[in-house]
Amino acid sequence: MYRIKTILLLACLSLMPAFLEAQNNTNSPYSRYAYGVLSDQAFGAQRAMGGIGYGLRDPKMINPLNPAAFSAVDSMTFMLDLGITGQLVWFNDNGNKESRLNGNLEYLAMQFPLAKNLGVGLGFKPVSYVGYNYGVVTQQADNYYTNTTYTGTGGLNQVYGSLSYNFFNHFSVGVNAGYVFGDIKHVRNISSTDATDMITNLSDTLRSSGFAYDFGIQYTYPLDDQSMIVVGATYAPKIKFNGKEMKTGMTYNSSTGVISSSERLVTSDHRFQLPQSFGIGATYSKLNKLTVGADFLLQQWSDAEYESKTDTLSNRTKFNAGVEYTPDVRSKSFFKRMRYRAGGYYSDSYVNVQGYGYKEYGVSAGIGIPMVDERSRLNISFEYVAIRPELKTLVDEQYFKFTVSYTFNELWFFKRKIQ
Repeated sequence: MYRIKTILLLACLSLMPAFLEAQNNTNSPYSRYAYGVLSDQAFGAQRAMGGIGYGLRDPKMINPLNPAAFSAVDSMTFMLDLGITGQLVWFNDNGNKESRLNGNLEYLAMQFPLAKNLGVGLGFKPVSYVGYNYGVVTQQADNYYTNTTYTGTGGLNQVYGSLSYNFFNHFSVGVNAGYVFGDIKHVRNISSTDATDMITNLSDTLRSSGFAYDFGIQYTYPLDDQSMIVVGATYAPKIKFNGKEMKTGMTYNSSTGVISSSERLVTSDHRFQLPQSFGIGATYSKLNKLTVGADFLLQQWSDAEYESKTDTLSNRTKFNAGVEYTPDVRSKSFFKRMRYRAGGYYSDSYVNVQGYGYKEYGVSAGIGIPMVDERSRLNISFEYVAIRPELKTLVDEQYFKFTVSYTFNELWFFKRKIQ
């Protein structure tokens, strides 16, 4: 049995490079700006609850939003959470409508105890996504047209470790430390309908890396033997990291392939930062029955440097609320043992497009399906999100997103007695 568990752990570790490459998880034109579209840091089960987590403390769920929650893990339990997402996106650009489908592996996380009241978390997760592809046709004065195609790929990833300790079963503290890295590539192809057959290719790649950390606390107030209120908060300081910008340019003949000009310029003196962030939330829980919670997040992007400037980004706020209900965890009925979840959220953008941002509205629902061992769960969540730009001439975006995650829960540290 222990050999099987070791093989399973090594197999999960071997998947980590695949997660790091599984970066293109968006088709949004708004991912062209700054670091791209920010990733949802909540995992699959939480996404069905509107993405709450600061005050969420569940021993059967890995909660990456608050490192203080990792001490909730049972003293003999190892947990593994693997998430896959997909989404169908609709765009409306002044009456021009288009839809696209994309999906990928997204995150891998582990949680286990080191000692009594001391929990550890490890994992890989995305920080941001860049993925877009669209074109613009422009008529020139000499009665010919130029076709400009914009494409972008990449994003930022994070490998992290968390440590949490629970004092007196009421007060928990935690710290999360991670390494953020990734490439963001923007390409612009310009071609024309004149007789020259010339194409210009311009490429701009940002390669960045740096260490990030954040802190969390949770306080548990028991109401009776079956119910409690948990209040949690997180803080992440402003983080500087290294960034190297690489620009290339090339013009060639599309018919002959002959290159007429080529230029490479490497710039490494820009400064980049991740913002100072504050999160706070609370949940009410009744044991194995009901959880209701709400969160608030503030990210101070306006003070964070991007390309050595602080006037290009805006502060971002986010509100979340969600609920989870289990009819009867001890019932023989499979459907009564399932966890039913629902929630919603609102946020504004951290990027400015032509001096304007956008609002984001989302609703979610999902289920937690118990496995045969009654410890592990298959989590399925569905989200509908609408992105409404403040400037009406910008692209209106909607998407339907689903996440499938498997939370493997095993008594790794339980020693059976030989009769």
